[in-house]
Order: sequence, then structure tokens, then C-alpha cells
Amino acid sequence: MPRAEPGQLREAYLPNRRVRLASDVASACAIVLLGGLLGSGFTWGERAAAFDLAASDLQVVKLGLGYLAGPLMILASLPLVLGRSRQVALKRHFRARLVLAALLWVAGLVILIAKLADLDDSYTLRAGAYVTAATLIVGLAATLAMWPSGLRTVKVDRAGLVRET
Repeated sequence: MPRAEPGQLREAYLPNRRVRLASDVASACAIVLLGGLLGSGFTWGERAAAFDLAASDLQVVKLGLGYLAGPLMILASLPLVLGRSRQVALKRHFRARLVLAALLWVAGLVILIAKLADLDDSYTLRAGAYVTAATLIVGLAATLAMWPSGLRTVKVDRAGLVRET
């Protein structure tokens, strides 16, 4: 579908409080993961319980900086719905972007579970594992809560202003 021409109207969702709040929570979770990954990088050679997934007497397990792409892709795929009233979200690709973001959250959970499952009994879980798991689960739940069921559909112009048709 081509871009809207000047004067042409596009369909958009009028987000309610649930969708705006869920969008803020999902974005915050992705930012927390990003911060955790960066913190893990800054504490790479040392022990820092907040950023360690697990530890043994000899080694500390952290999520590597190679996982930075995940939170960035989640942020890019989430439909932009900031917590402001009188904002609209374009209907085109809204659901597909939510599905992609949800799949990325699930992929993060699978990676975390696989990484922790590979550890032997000499490792103990650290705070980073619990925080990461909770952040992934809350981010997934918030993304699913953004599903546009029950949202009013409106027509908007290129400036995002609602037009009566």
C-alpha cells in the first residue's frame, strides 16, 4: 500500500489508557534490558550481582554484549504509542509489529533459559537472572496487552490529526 498523499486519510487506532500504559511498560522493559546488558559490559571482568546471571567459585556468567540487538529490535518493532492522550497509532502493520515484538520477547526468554540450563550444579543463580527473567516476562505481557481489541478506529491526515469522515 503506497504512502498517503497530501489530503489523503489513513486509518489509525485511538489508543486507550490500557494500550498507552502497556506501551510505556514494554518500552521501559526493553530499556531496562538494554541497561542491564550495558552494565554487564562495564562489569565484565568483575562480579556484580545485579548484572550476573550465575556464578561459581571460578567463573561468572553474564549475558554477552552480543545480545544488544534483542532489546534494540524490540524497541524498533514496538508500535510507537507514548503515554499521551489525543495520540493515534497507525493501523497499518500495528498487529504485525506487536507479533514481532512478542516473538522477540519469547526469544529472549528462550535464550535465557537455555543459557541457565547449560550450567552445572556448581553455579548459583544471581540477581541478574531473576531481574532479566522478570523483565522479559513483564515486557511480553505488556506487549500482548497492547493488542488493539476494542480500540476505536479513526481516520487521520498526514499530520496525525483526527478527521471526521
